[in-house]
Amino acid sequence: MKKTKLHTVATASFLALASIFAFKPMDDIKGWFLAGSNPESYEIGLVKDAERNGNVAFLKSKKAVDGFGTIMQSFNPSSYLGKRVRLSGYIKSKDVTNWAGMWFRIDGPEKTKPLAFDNMQERPIKGTTEWKKYEIVLDAPENSVGFAFGLLQAGPGEVWLDDLNFEIVDKSVPLTN
Repeated sequence: MKKTKLHTVATASFLALASIFAFKPMDDIKGWFLAGSNPESYEIGLVKDAERNGNVAFLKSKKAVDGFGTIMQSFNPSSYLGKRVRLSGYIKSKDVTNWAGMWFRIDGPEKTKPLAFDNMQERPIKGTTEWKKYEIVLDAPENSVGFAFGLLQAGPGEVWLDDLNFEIVDKSVPLTN
């Protein structure tokens, strides 16, 4: 199963986002969606990358835009409840004029009130960068009902994403939000 190194985490509860952002499932990247405040200005897909030794996902603006686009997915976090969770992944960028970042949101029973969130806005990816590993660490309360995550970009440019991974870490690992 070396077709893509992106871990396709089962897509379960995506309805909470439907009421907040536009989204469109993508057949060529099973389990992933194009979403955001302005998704029609972005495109997502898979490309081969020799440096990463396989397929990687991309998010690319079609033109200068307001708002943001994201490649994302969500799942039921039942095995992570009450734990500290680290999302890690490798990202590369080209000509990102505003900012980009990996993001991770933990949803609770109230659809419009996330329990935890980090989109790297305070440590943004800008310009042109080589592959680098990024991490987000959040606590998943016992009443968590969904994990949503992905890569977002605001404005022109292109970003690539590979090797996303979720893992439980101990409380000595600092939160990033």
